Amino acid sequence: MIGLSELGTRLKQARIAKNLSLEDLQDLTKIQKRYLAGIEDGNHSMMPGAFYVRAFIKQYAAAVGLNGEELLDQFKTEMPASDTVEKKQMPETFTSRSRSVTRTASNDTYAEIIPKVLVAFFIVLILAVSWYFYSASTNRDTANRPVEDEGVGVPYEEPVPATPKETEETVAEEPVEKPAEPTSVLSLKETKGETTTYTWQGTANPQLEIVADGPSWIAATDQNQQELTSKARVMQAGEKETLDLAEVDRVHVRIGEYANITLTMNGENIEYTQPLQTQNIVIQLTNVE
Repeated sequence: MIGLSELGTRLKQARIAKNLSLEDLQDLTKIQKRYLAGIEDGNHSMMPGAFYVRAFIKQYAAAVGLNGEELLDQFKTEMPASDTVEKKQMPETFTSRSRSVTRTASNDTYAEIIPKVLVAFFIVLILAVSWYFYSASTNRDTANRPVEDEGVGVPYEEPVPATPKETEETVAEEPVEKPAEPTSVLSLKETKGETTTYTWQGTANPQLEIVADGPSWIAATDQNQQELTSKARVMQAGEKETLDLAEVDRVHVRIGEYANITLTMNGENIEYTQPLQTQNIVIQLTNVE
């Protein structure tokens, strides 16, 4: 579709005013240069769909200092018709599909278990001490008991009962096993606008898995704006890509349709905390030695 010459001209003038080339804008937005040129020319036939026309225009506008929502509203009569592909129903609560992120559950469990273990330990210790003094007292009474003469000439001595070692060993202090420490912890840090930030700490090699259940724009970059995915693109249903983050301090994932994308960090699903179709997921990594 060609017909957004006024909107394209507005965006192009703003880009030129900021002294940005299409290559510069491509680096900033991670949108391919041919799509940016299509927006300026009003040519939307090359776009993946109506949703991406709007999403790309908003990203273009933000990069050149314009308000994308206001521009879309101003030129809404010239926008292409919405995609007819039925979107997945948004979940009423934004929990992950397979399991929720466990950030503090393990700490709460330890806080409940440790006091119970300590109480059991002290009970066992008290029983052991009581048994020790009881056995010692019994041995002293037996040793001090007078010898009875039975008239045979040789005094009878009652044998001293042996100390029940097996019982003492049974009630002796038992070592308390400490719960295994988690190898990694994923925690929600903050949510601002379209961006949700997580922190990740662990000793394991961090890997981020991206799985598409339907079409969605995906781009992932590190702290130096270097591409981590094979390329920024529209992933289709059934596609999967795993990113090795061993040398990465920060990863930024741009998602066009969040309901079609599952993000997993070392087997732990990442939650979407807000129902925004287009949003960013940022993960700050700390590798504990």
